[in-house]
Amino acid sequence: MLFIGSADEDANRTIRRAAAERRLSSHMDDTKWRALCLAVAEELPFPPAYQTKLVLSEQLDPEELPLSSTHVGDWARTPEASMGIFIEWLKITPRLSIREGRRLKPRIEDCSDALRQIFIRLQIPFSEEDGFFFIFGHSAGTVFSPMAEQLDHS
Repeated sequence: MLFIGSADEDANRTIRRAAAERRLSSHMDDTKWRALCLAVAEELPFPPAYQTKLVLSEQLDPEELPLSSTHVGDWARTPEASMGIFIEWLKITPRLSIREGRRLKPRIEDCSDALRQIFIRLQIPFSEEDGFFFIFGHSAGTVFSPMAEQLDHS
């Protein structure tokens, strides 16, 4: 089951007002969030862990995100997950650290290439930095997207 949290009208107004006050541009809509969540669930070997920054909060959730996570992300599979207008940005680690025994080093699975291709195919605005991907629901400036660069060279 795929669930995208939708805000009521009061929440929409509050978020839009906060975004306007901070001069944030919107880059995602519910259709793009749904397509992204569905692609992550259906096409990747694991749902990558992520850190969330919400428009109405200065707190990051979780506070820290390791380059190789030991847990997976909740890409809108439960009603508690709310991808959409609330999200300012996501920081995603495309690596999963899997323990196979106490004495063995963890095995690292990496879905970077597949995730990058999903972003490009769905025209999701993203950037890469230090091994992490960033998706911008809202931003104060221009968001780099390799998709735009590909279109410029076509």
